[in-house]
Amino acid sequence: MKQQSAVSNQQSVVKINPPLWKRGAGLPLLRSIATGSGDFFILFVFIFSLVTSVHAAAVDDVVNNIQKKLSGIHDIKGTFSQTSYLKDIEKTETYAGTFYIKKPSGIMWEYIAPRDEKIIINGTETWIYKKSQKQAIKTRFSKEAYSQVPIALLNGLENLGADFDITIMEQDTLNLKPKHQMGFIQEIILKTSSKIFPVKTLKVFDVYGNKITIELTDIKTNNGLDDSLFKFTVPQGVEVFDMSQ
Repeated sequence: MKQQSAVSNQQSVVKINPPLWKRGAGLPLLRSIATGSGDFFILFVFIFSLVTSVHAAAVDDVVNNIQKKLSGIHDIKGTFSQTSYLKDIEKTETYAGTFYIKKPSGIMWEYIAPRDEKIIINGTETWIYKKSQKQAIKTRFSKEAYSQVPIALLNGLENLGADFDITIMEQDTLNLKPKHQMGFIQEIILKTSSKIFPVKTLKVFDVYGNKITIELTDIKTNNGLDDSLFKFTVPQGVEVFDMSQ
């Protein structure tokens, strides 16, 4: 009886279908995964590397084109419109004005009404003049101030590759992320132009969620701008606040 029971149990065990991999039916699949996936991984790495290389080459081409154009420009002048979005107060402000830039470090821009303000940068010396208030503020300029005076970025674009990590968003649009701290700037979206001056629009985003958009128009280059444009003489009766110390 015990022997018969053992045989019966053995038979019941034999009747249970073993897992697929035990029957050998899954071996071709396992071999495929073991060998084919390796080929797929190699192919994936190759394609990824190829795409990355092509993308890097495309970025280099765009950046080189910008820097090549800028290298032949000694000074520029034009008009601009500025839209500033202030997140904390959920407010958008719009301004316009004219600007002048002369290498190596002369920058002047002046807002038209209703904003009464002129900014002059000569090297590191910076003046902010408010005519209606009869006030002038003297301060020092550095890359830390770019988030406050983003139009000054136009005088520093010849070192794009050194200052920013760059990706292409669209055919004519670059995303720039500072490699080193530039004030509160988080990223810049630069729209290029096929005209003689290679920049059409700058969008500057800071870490607080504020955004400044500057659009350039009526650009003229190599005008022979006089150095006096970038020197500020305090008018009589104007109060000076020296913050450069």
